[in-house]
Amino acid sequence: MIELESLKKQNRKFKVTLLLSYILFATFILAGIYLLHVKYSASESIANFKIEVETEASYKQNFYYDFYHKRFTEVKALSHNEILLKFIQNGKKDYSDVDSLFKTLMLSNLNYMQLRYINKDGQEIIRLDRNEIGNKPVVVKKDNLQNKSARYYYDACCRIDKEEVWFSKIDLNVEHNKIEKPIKPVIRVAHQVYVNSKFEGFVIINIFMKPYLKTLTESSAFDVYLVDSDGYFIMHKDETKNWAKYLGKPYNIINDFRLDKHIISSQEKYFDEKRRFFFQPLSYEIYNDYKLVYFENAIKLAKTRALIKKRVLFTILYAILIAIPFAYIASFPTKKIYQSLYKKSNDVTELANNLEKRVKEEIEKNCAKDRILENQAKLAALGEMIGNIAHQWRHPITRVSLILQNMKAFKSLGKLSDKQFDQYISHTLVQMDYMSQTIDDFKNFYIPDHDISNFSAIKSINSAYKIIGASIKHQGIDIIIDKNIDFDIQGYRNQFSQVILNILHNAKEALELNSIKSPYIKISLIPGEERNKVQIEDNAGGISKDHLKKVFNAYFTTKPKSGTGIGLYMSKVIIVDNFGGALYVENTPNGALFTIELPKV
Repeated sequence: MIELESLKKQNRKFKVTLLLSYILFATFILAGIYLLHVKYSASESIANFKIEVETEASYKQNFYYDFYHKRFTEVKALSHNEILLKFIQNGKKDYSDVDSLFKTLMLSNLNYMQLRYINKDGQEIIRLDRNEIGNKPVVVKKDNLQNKSARYYYDACCRIDKEEVWFSKIDLNVEHNKIEKPIKPVIRVAHQVYVNSKFEGFVIINIFMKPYLKTLTESSAFDVYLVDSDGYFIMHKDETKNWAKYLGKPYNIINDFRLDKHIISSQEKYFDEKRRFFFQPLSYEIYNDYKLVYFENAIKLAKTRALIKKRVLFTILYAILIAIPFAYIASFPTKKIYQSLYKKSNDVTELANNLEKRVKEEIEKNCAKDRILENQAKLAALGEMIGNIAHQWRHPITRVSLILQNMKAFKSLGKLSDKQFDQYISHTLVQMDYMSQTIDDFKNFYIPDHDISNFSAIKSINSAYKIIGASIKHQGIDIIIDKNIDFDIQGYRNQFSQVILNILHNAKEALELNSIKSPYIKISLIPGEERNKVQIEDNAGGISKDHLKKVFNAYFTTKPKSGTGIGLYMSKVIIVDNFGGALYVENTPNGALFTIELPKV
C-alpha cells in the first residue's frame, strides 16, 4: 500500500516534471518555427512576389493591348464610314449627317476628348470638343476651325501607309502653346481617308488618358510606376513627380532607384530578386514606348514585418502562460480526470442532442416558409397570367362580337347571303384559332423545364414578350428590343423567360403608376469576353434610394395593396442559383436599369 507522504511526493514530482515538459515542448516548437521562418520565409516570399507580380503584369499588358486595339478598330471604322466618304465626295456641302455621325461617336465614347476630320492640306473640316470626361460634346463652328499643317501629327499622319493606324505618344494637352491646367493626359489616334483611291485627309481622335493610366498603375499589392523609354516618370505614387519630362522635372527612375540603363532600354521582362522589383515593357505592335516597374508596397511590407514580430512575441508569452496552469490541471489524479471527462462527455452529448433538435426545428420552419413563398409566387404568377390572357383575348372577343352583330343585322334585313355567312364564320374561326394559340403559348410558357439546354437570348425574350406584350401595348408603352445582337444562354429556358417577364411586369406597373408621358421599355443585349449582359431599362423615374437595396428581398414591395414582393426575389434566386449569374439594379437619369449577367457559353 502506498503511503500518503510518498504519494504527495510523487504528485509534486509529477507536477514539476509535467510543467518542465510543457515548457520544454513549447521551447522546441518556437525554435522550430523560428528556424523555418528564417530559412524558408525569404525564398517563399520571393516566389510569392514573382507569381503575384507576373499575374498582375499579364493583366495590365492585356489591358494596354486591348486599349490600343480598340482604338485601332474604332478609327479605321470611322475612316471607312460611308457617311463620311459621301460627305467628302459631295464636296463637303451637307454637314448634317456627318455632324450627327461624329456626335454619336462622341456620346458613345465618354473618354473621347476631341474628334476631327482634317483634309490633306491640314485644314480642320469637322471638329467636336469635350472639356472633361463625360461632358456633352460641342461641335466647333466653321469660323473657329484651324489649319493644323504645322503640327507634328499632321506630318506624321501624312507619312503613314494607307492601312496603318498612327498612335501618338501619351502627352499633356496643350492650349495656346501652354500645358493646360489641371493637366490632362491625352493620346492621339489617326487613320488616313481615301475616296476613290485618292488621299483626302485623315480622321484623328484625342482621348483622355487619365482613367486608363490610373488603371495601369493602381495596385493593392505593389508600388507601380509608369515611365517612358528614357526612364522619366509618367505616373508616380508621389504625384509631384508625375510627367517629369513634360513639366521640366529631373525625376528619373534610373537615378531615383539606381537602376541600370540597359534595364530601361530593354524590351524584355526583368525580375530582380535581391531588390524585389519587376520590370515590364508595354507593347502593341510597333508602339513600345512605356514600361511599368513594380516594387513591393512599402507600407504593406512594414505592416507584415510588424505583424510577424507581434505574433512571435504573443506566441512566446502564450506558451509560457499556458504551460503553468495546464501542467497544474493535468497533474490531478487520474480518477478525477476521468470523472471530469465523463461529466463533460455527458454535457457535450446533451448539448449535441439539443442542438440537433433545434437545427431540425429550424429546418422545418424554413421549409414551411419556402413552401409558402413558392405558393405565393405561383398565385402571383397565376394572377398575372390571367390578366395577360385577358389582354390577349380582348381584341379577338371584340371582333367576334362585331361579326355576330353584323350577321344579326344582315339577317334581320334579309341580306345575309350564303357567301357572307361563310365569310363571317371563317373570320370567327380565325379569331378562335388565335385565342386557342394564345392559350397554348401561355401553357408552354409556364411548363417547368426539366433539362438544361443552350438557347437563344432573343428567342427567350420574345417568348416573354408574347405573354405580356398585349398588356404593355394596351398601356401605350413603346417597347424597344435590340434584335441585331444575340447570344446563347445555358440553363432552363422557361425560367429565364419568367425572369424577363417579372422585370417587364414591374417596369410596366411603374410606368403606369407614375403616368409617364411617352413611356418606353428598352431591352439591350451586350456580349462580353467572359460574361454576357441583358439590360432592361425604363423611363419611369427610377427607384428611391431607400428602396434600391431592398427590391430583391423576399416580401418587400412598394405596392402593398397589389404587390407580393415575390417576383424580383424569385428572379434573383433563379439567375444566381440556376444560371450562375448575377442580377442587380441601378438608377439612370430617366428611370431604372436592371442588368442580368450570365456566364458566356
